[in-house]
Amino acid sequence: MAQYPLHFVTHTPEAPLDAYIQSMFHYDQFMPDHSIERVVPDGGIYLIFELDGFVRHLYDVETHEPTHDFTRAWVSGMHKNYIAISAHENSRMFVVQFHPGGASPFLRVPVSDLNDRVVPAEELFGEGVFDLHRDLKEANSDATMFAKATEFLMDHADFDNGPARALVNEMLDAIRVNASAHLKDIVEASEYSQKQAIHQFKRLVGLNPKSFQRIIRFGEILAAVKEKQTVSWRQIAADCVYYDQSHFIREFKAFCGYSPSEFLIEQENHPEINFFPLD
Repeated sequence: MAQYPLHFVTHTPEAPLDAYIQSMFHYDQFMPDHSIERVVPDGGIYLIFELDGFVRHLYDVETHEPTHDFTRAWVSGMHKNYIAISAHENSRMFVVQFHPGGASPFLRVPVSDLNDRVVPAEELFGEGVFDLHRDLKEANSDATMFAKATEFLMDHADFDNGPARALVNEMLDAIRVNASAHLKDIVEASEYSQKQAIHQFKRLVGLNPKSFQRIIRFGEILAAVKEKQTVSWRQIAADCVYYDQSHFIREFKAFCGYSPSEFLIEQENHPEINFFPLD
């Protein structure tokens, strides 16, 4: 089984960044027992820095042949299905995890442009992101790393509190309470049509509301599986408002690449619910 990082520190930024960034974290000396892992979509967008000199790979999910290489810094957009990435022994990384809808003030492009993509960070932040990469590598403490990242993000922030942001935030709040929430009443109470509301949601969040809700709903399933020793797939499918069990199984496999029964076997050996070894 993979060894967890000997050094793992998380940081929640202060206002105003806390409304946009869920957390920053730094880990070192991670020793996985595999070289390729499957990553299940979680509705998040990540700014990632490698601090160990290893080239990271994105793989074809069927053939496991490398399709893209990444060094220094990159941004992983919202994914509708699982992806396959490389894992390295003795790895060290620094990661910024954005809240849903939280990445848009920093990227200056529609967040939907990043859907199902992993993008070199300099394409979004310019060459200055390499200065931050250098500062993170040379920092002598976690506190310094978090301070440098905070300064960089504040320099690149363009906060918008207009009506589109207010509408999208209200939609996101409803989804947090209930992943299957009906958003029609929220849209009708706004100044936007349904088509306009979907456009604004995609621009600020990434996926359209329906696709985003599917991912959040799937995350709830994984959490339910983790918490229960005896799993009733039929009950979970009903709790998460799937039309029927076959629909649930198809969607489950599309998200993580496993059938529910296969997932239980994998989860016994690897308790992380969003990462699974492929070799």
